[in-house]
Amino acid sequence: MHGSRARCEIIGIAAAVLFFGVRSLAAPVVRPFPEYVAAEGAMYVTSIRLDDWVEDPTAADEELTWSFPADTALRLALTPDRHLVVRPPNADWQGIETVVLTVCNRTGECTTGAVSFRVENAPDDPVIEWIPDQATGGGAPFAALDLGPYGWDPDGDSVAWEVGGGAVLTAAIVDGVLSVDAPDGWVGRDAVELVLRDSTGRCATRSLSYTATESVPVVIASLGGEGIMIQWGGVKILIDALVRDALPLTTSERRRLQGAVSPYDGVTLALVTHPHYDHFDAGYAAQFLLHSPGTRLVSLAETAEAMREQDGWDQIADRVVGIPFSAAAQTRLEVGAAVVTAFHLEHTGLGSIPNLAFLIEIGGRRLLHLGDATEDWPAADLVAAFGWPSLGIDVLFASNRWLVTSPDPNLVAAVAPRFAIPVHFAGLCPSSRTAYAVGDAALVLLCAKGSSWIVPPHDGGMP
Repeated sequence: MHGSRARCEIIGIAAAVLFFGVRSLAAPVVRPFPEYVAAEGAMYVTSIRLDDWVEDPTAADEELTWSFPADTALRLALTPDRHLVVRPPNADWQGIETVVLTVCNRTGECTTGAVSFRVENAPDDPVIEWIPDQATGGGAPFAALDLGPYGWDPDGDSVAWEVGGGAVLTAAIVDGVLSVDAPDGWVGRDAVELVLRDSTGRCATRSLSYTATESVPVVIASLGGEGIMIQWGGVKILIDALVRDALPLTTSERRRLQGAVSPYDGVTLALVTHPHYDHFDAGYAAQFLLHSPGTRLVSLAETAEAMREQDGWDQIADRVVGIPFSAAAQTRLEVGAAVVTAFHLEHTGLGSIPNLAFLIEIGGRRLLHLGDATEDWPAADLVAAFGWPSLGIDVLFASNRWLVTSPDPNLVAAVAPRFAIPVHFAGLCPSSRTAYAVGDAALVLLCAKGSSWIVPPHDGGMP
């Protein structure tokens, strides 16, 4: 359910008896139920105290047994004190469902009665999905942004975009395309306010951040899970993002990712640390590559082999790089403006399962994503194998359990990054108040889907 409208109160409407089964004189007596009505999006359709609707001269209420069919559209549950709790199957469900209840006494005499539940359509606010924050540098203008993929109306009403400028920026929308202008030579951060309004007047709003830096920025956005998107000018890199269900994306966002639709268009490189379901889905990845002919995918040989079975393999085979795993080895690749080094590290807690850690050199920054690399390696062995402290790593992406749940300062010392970003949360994202220290690295938390951050320059100036 979308939007911010108030929930409607449950309304009981008296109705005629819907159904009674044939009963003997010793059977319980069920009085006619009303029809129960709720608005679409309500958490509960109703809760019925069944004791109020039955009489039996031979048994107390607590001695009666109630039951109902298992195959109902609504979700029904019976509490120990005989309250029937009725919930919709999802926030968007609407319709009428009639359920036959059966009540039996201790002598085995039973009666049935039917109760009807109606969930009425309620108007929804339009939806604005995640729009990446916009950034530019080196005096380049901000790119125009087609807002079409980012907004829709659950009720199918027509929608129109509106925009208000920021303190410094001016903005305009023409035919659904947003253009934002900054004063000549401006460096800083500002925001514009977007409004999506449907034909009934309902609306949604979102603030969209714009940043201009002196040089082209390296922007990192979290997609949830271990999914990361990195952008430097016209170069986009995805890491562990081509999965079907493991990222907290809406159905619409998931379709856009699979179809390489903004903001997932123009991806240069897709990196997959290993082929587990929460890092990679072969069919999903194959569809993405079919829709994104400029993308090269780099992963383990096992990942490439899994993609051979997918439809369209012949059209994407020359853009899939499978690296044979060899413990403690390194593989260096140049893909366009990016240089990638794959470090061969086994998967945590699973013996000899292979995993790749990726070092990405782009825009004068070095970013290291460990995937699910094993926690069993002593820090000294990491240093000896890969020499990470000497590489000048700017950003480390490491599992939440490495940096927060069971922090290992030796790991941070072995990598020696300027910044550390926890990923792969097994629950709630840590907060800056509860996260453990990570040595000399500054902790950066990108918890919410779409959270973005610009990697600061080495001189400590504005990112």
